[in-house]
Amino acid sequence: MMTKMIAIKSFLINTVIVSVKPCFADDQEQLLNKGLKLIQFAVMNAIALRKILKKYDKVHECANGMNFKSKLQAKHLDILQSPWLIELVAFCINLNDSDSSLTSDELFGPLSIDLNLTSEGSVLTLVLLGSEKLDCSLICPICLDLVFQPYALSCGHIFCKSCACLAARVLIIEGLKYASSDSKCPVCRESGVYDKPVCMSELGLLLQQRCKEEYKERAIEERKILLKQTKEYWEMQTSHAMGL
Repeated sequence: MMTKMIAIKSFLINTVIVSVKPCFADDQEQLLNKGLKLIQFAVMNAIALRKILKKYDKVHECANGMNFKSKLQAKHLDILQSPWLIELVAFCINLNDSDSSLTSDELFGPLSIDLNLTSEGSVLTLVLLGSEKLDCSLICPICLDLVFQPYALSCGHIFCKSCACLAARVLIIEGLKYASSDSKCPVCRESGVYDKPVCMSELGLLLQQRCKEEYKERAIEERKILLKQTKEYWEMQTSHAMGL
């Protein structure tokens, strides 16, 4: 069953890539419908697996099903934990040209996607079948501000790129690929989560379009930090090359 879950997750990621590539050649409405169906398919699979495991425990009078579910979540194989799902949701909202929400009643039933950006908190909410709800916080756990140039670690937690680099003790110009394998997530404290970070470009584009002034100010601040780090980096490299 673990192999099946890995295959489902790989299918989700690969389908996202395949769907995004022809975006300039495909009709926008058709592409949007494909994205919505993929979201519905992914969430319905997650719900079905949950019900199967619950039924298994009821029939066999054990807790093996729930234990297996816990193992999936611990290994970040649950589809609902995948940052690629959030990236796909953001992709659909970007295509939709709507100010706040996106809905569909095709295939598996009603789907509602809402982006709520307020001073109290910013959340991306996905509701399927009118009851299954998935909330994704868009606030960086480090700077406590709206995520800027968002990156997701393999544990699923989302940070600003600069904040994630700071936590991993690497320069922004180097990127998260230079993070040590021992670096831990600032939230869950799990190690090895910097190995395969996800650059959430669609989510970043969505927030940039909806929060233009805030993103403009952050871009200016980030540029100052980047220039400072770049200068310090090359001064250090020069000193090292000269043996100083």
